[in-house]
Amino acid sequence: MLYSGHFSFDEISRSGQERHGYFTCLVKAGTPELALQKFKQRIQTIREDIQDPLFKDIQAVYVEDIVEIGDSPDEAVVTRFQSSDGPFPRSRSCSLPTSDTKEIKAYQWIPKSDPVTDKQQAVQEQEYKEAVPFMQFSS
Repeated sequence: MLYSGHFSFDEISRSGQERHGYFTCLVKAGTPELALQKFKQRIQTIREDIQDPLFKDIQAVYVEDIVEIGDSPDEAVVTRFQSSDGPFPRSRSCSLPTSDTKEIKAYQWIPKSDPVTDKQQAVQEQEYKEAVPFMQFSS
C-alpha cells in the first residue's frame, strides 16, 4: 500500500521566534504502523544526518493523519482540508525539499499573466509575494 502522512510541527526560528508548519510524506508499506515507523525514520534522518535547513529548527512533530492509498483513483480525491481563522500568514513552502527520487515529480502552477521575463524578475520571485488564485468564486 501507499501511505500519505500529514504532519504539523512546532519550530523556533534562529531569531527565537515561534513558528509552526505542516509537511506531507509518502511511503510504500505493508501496514499503517509500518508506514508511521518509516515516516519517523525519514524525519529523523532529515533532521540529524542530512541536516536540512528546513528541518533544523523543528522542536516537535505531530501526526495529523495517515491516508492509505489502495488504488489510483480516476477522479480527483481531496485528501486533506484545513481552515484557520484570520488572513493567510506569511510562510515558506516548497515541494519535495529533501527528496532525490525520480519516481515523484512536483509541478507548480504559474499563471499566464505572471511570466518571468528577465533575470531581475527571477530574483524578485524569491521574495515573499502574495499568491495568485488558481480559481476564484463570488460569495
